[in-house]
Amino acid sequence: MLLQGGIKRDEAGNILKKVKDCRAQLQKENVYSCLMTFRDVLEKTLTTRMLPADEKQVHKEINVFQADLAASKAFLSLYGPVTFTDDDIKTALDFMKQLIQIREEEIVAAMEKAQAEGSAAEPDTLQQRMDKIMVFVEREDADAVRTMAEKDEEAADALIEHYNTSGIEYRKEQDFEKALKTFRKAMFLRPDDECLHYNLARVHIDAGDWAAARTATQEALRANPDFQEGLQLRTFIDTKLS
Repeated sequence: MLLQGGIKRDEAGNILKKVKDCRAQLQKENVYSCLMTFRDVLEKTLTTRMLPADEKQVHKEINVFQADLAASKAFLSLYGPVTFTDDDIKTALDFMKQLIQIREEEIVAAMEKAQAEGSAAEPDTLQQRMDKIMVFVEREDADAVRTMAEKDEEAADALIEHYNTSGIEYRKEQDFEKALKTFRKAMFLRPDDECLHYNLARVHIDAGDWAAARTATQEALRANPDFQEGLQLRTFIDTKLS
């Protein structure tokens, strides 16, 4: 729903939905993934124009979640006691980025220690294994990501599914920049996945960039020349470009 002044009420709803996602991840003790999602929530809140009532509700839910995050055993075990300031989104975002960096450094240090000691021990959960790969995706270290993905296909597949699902959600929310970024993260793990290139093309179409959409579709067909959805999409794009 677009109101006068260019305010989209759906965007406030999307932010609240992602706060719920944060809470679900925290309940599963997926702290790293929770912080990454909450970072996105804070960034979106800072850049989204909202009606006063919607903004009040969003800030309220963020404040409540911050209190729950600080009180959670999983968070406390990693960071110790932390106090968040209510209604200070910019400070919370900067702090969240610091927490993410700390966690990434801890994960990398633990991996390096295990490697130096010749330990073959695996983290206890699938999410922990996904987090390890995600750290190097965030750092855009394609070689490390693909090496890790080859060694742990289950975690790689689960992370690709996570990115793909998130990318589709961002596209539906018309957050095209975030959608493109998310699909490209998945491509770090599987650069020749025709479905990922296809989904990337869909984002470009929704954003009105038909030339980029055709390039993405061509990449999908390069990966799989018999990809029927890609062939149909290329035909559709060509009609728009002709």
